[in-house]
Amino acid sequence: MAFSKKQRVFIEEYLKCWNATQAAINAGYSEKTAYSIGPENLKKPDIADEISRRVSDIVMSADEALTLLSDQARSSVDDCMDIDEDGRAKLNFSKMKEKGKLHLIKSITPTTSGIKVELHSSQRALELIGKAHGLFVDKVEHEITKPIVVEHIFKRDDVEEPDA
Repeated sequence: MAFSKKQRVFIEEYLKCWNATQAAINAGYSEKTAYSIGPENLKKPDIADEISRRVSDIVMSADEALTLLSDQARSSVDDCMDIDEDGRAKLNFSKMKEKGKLHLIKSITPTTSGIKVELHSSQRALELIGKAHGLFVDKVEHEITKPIVVEHIFKRDDVEEPDA
């Protein structure tokens, strides 16, 4: 569907602020009617479909998240270090870039002796992957200190009539 100029701007603004009234005002609708026009625009199937399509383009899927966590779980210092003939370790960011592994770096901090590079925690990534697959179930124990009394109140429908 071809959107009007205001509808196109409304969609863009809504994706920035996630507030239908404010998006309507920013799109040029009257401030007096924006509170009703904004939500009304969101109910229009073509506008709702366009917003959903645009959101799906920017939202990370569960598979993508698990893929990134898997990369973190499998990461090691081998991904960013070289060892020279004298046994000294040297950072090699070019090696990481070539392998597409720069996303594994959590932080880079300058120090007095050089730089400190911290990778994302492999252990934490494994924990999150395990939770996503339902491998870990928290066990909760309860101690009953008072007896529980259960009563059943019979309704007329619960009682069978004797045959006459």
